[in-house]
Amino acid sequence: MDIALMISQVLLYICFSVLLGSFVFLLVPNKYRPDINIRKRIFLISAVTLPIFAFVPVLDIILFIAPRLGLYESIKMVLTTYTVGNAWSFTLLGSVMLVLLIALARPNEKRLFAFLGMLLTVGLIFTVAWSSHAGAINPLTGIIAHFVHLFAVSLWSGILLVLGWCATNYKNWLVFLGWFSLLAIGCLVMTGLSGLLLMDVIVDDYVDSWMVSYGQGLLIKHLFLLPLVFYACVNGIIVKSKLSKDATFNPISWVRVEGLILFVIFAITSIFSQKSPPHGNYLTNDAVSPLFRLFHDGTIDSGSTINLTVNLNTLCFFILTILFMGLIVLSFYKKTSIIISFLFSCLFVMSLYLMLMMTVVIR
Repeated sequence: MDIALMISQVLLYICFSVLLGSFVFLLVPNKYRPDINIRKRIFLISAVTLPIFAFVPVLDIILFIAPRLGLYESIKMVLTTYTVGNAWSFTLLGSVMLVLLIALARPNEKRLFAFLGMLLTVGLIFTVAWSSHAGAINPLTGIIAHFVHLFAVSLWSGILLVLGWCATNYKNWLVFLGWFSLLAIGCLVMTGLSGLLLMDVIVDDYVDSWMVSYGQGLLIKHLFLLPLVFYACVNGIIVKSKLSKDATFNPISWVRVEGLILFVIFAITSIFSQKSPPHGNYLTNDAVSPLFRLFHDGTIDSGSTINLTVNLNTLCFFILTILFMGLIVLSFYKKTSIIISFLFSCLFVMSLYLMLMMTVVIR
């Protein structure tokens, strides 16, 4: 069930991204973007499967209490009394409205369809934020922070995903970069601020949280933000410069790399967000992450803390990290395949992660 839960959350985030990205491109006039071919079935598949993926966490709770209460009573109780069940009911309602909107949309009402679809999708994102861990700990701050975080990331990644895989050409690219660069910066700022707010709600101490699975996920996700920012700068600054000098330069592949990095961040978020957040009296020897145990064995209890010290291993992995960063830059100028560049990004993150794990000392 844990694997199904993780996969469902990845697919849920992708649905939000595809819907938001598609609606944005329908709202933007043709002269401000490349030509995009978005088929109606993409909208329908995303809208129909969205409540299914959102239901998996609800089903997990139902199956957990079903042996004591019975399946029918468990379903009734979760859907009517649990926050996650109430939120999913609104998710289902919003999804049905979205499916009807997509099915009944007319070609000559494209802008109205996109505007209403955007509103419904934003509402659906709110229902997911409503049922989040942060919302359970602090209903006001947690829900708002989670909503802003998920909306900003979904909007940013959605535009990249739709552009990278549905664009039929790259005309008007410089004009597109003019407004998208500002939007991406705004999304990055919103993601960062809401992320800090979320951490304030659900994480007692960021560095100490590395000892449990939730903290490990946060760390790895944050490390992947570094190559993401690099590719964002490439697509927003360097590609713009190259296109102004060479009109035949094809920038789409680098958008796809940025989209792949965002997908990895989605996957990491879905895998570790299902773990108990490091809030309150959370740290016991049994709660320590198996990943953290690979580097630091021994007894860990509620009084354990993390200190960081530089050693020879730290310096070796630091040099390796710089090397992989150089290879990422070189892969761009040598126009290597996106798989090679993506691989270098993963190795960069892995090296940086190992460097940090080698600096950890348990007190």
